[in-house]
Amino acid sequence: MRKTFSFILLAGTLAGCNNDTKVSGASETKTETPAVAMPLPVTYSSSFEMGDPKYSAMIIQGSWKDWMDNNMDNMKSWIADTVVAYHSDNSVVKGADSLIANWKRARANFTATADTIHGVMSVRSTDKGNNWVLVWATAYDTKLDGTKDTTEVQETWRINKDGKADVLYQYDRRKRKQ
Repeated sequence: MRKTFSFILLAGTLAGCNNDTKVSGASETKTETPAVAMPLPVTYSSSFEMGDPKYSAMIIQGSWKDWMDNNMDNMKSWIADTVVAYHSDNSVVKGADSLIANWKRARANFTATADTIHGVMSVRSTDKGNNWVLVWATAYDTKLDGTKDTTEVQETWRINKDGKADVLYQYDRRKRKQ
């Protein structure tokens, strides 16, 4: 009997020490990242956290897959009517209808496009509350005359409170000849 009692006591102690269940009402503490002094002023924000991945999927489908498939009519579903696009050629396009028309004209210059997405992430500025999607990619385009062009592209999209893209900053660099 004494052995049985000792065994139950030992088992109970071990079970109590290894209990991973949460107690009702207990809260987890979030580890705060200490503030870092920036060597230059940051005019927008230096405080970001990971955002909602659904926005990444929306941008990859809309800005990249629909471009490859030459289907810019889908843009109305994911861009805001007030969208402003700052393109890498220094042009600025304002408004959904203007952006769709601009992209249709640009896409008409290619017989085929194939893109490789190297990285995409959604982030949220914790102090401003804005969601952003960042995309790094390579665009492989075939022009109407059959020549091919390769371009490294980086896009930054802001997502508004309605879940639509309302700003695009686009940067690119033509691939250098080897």
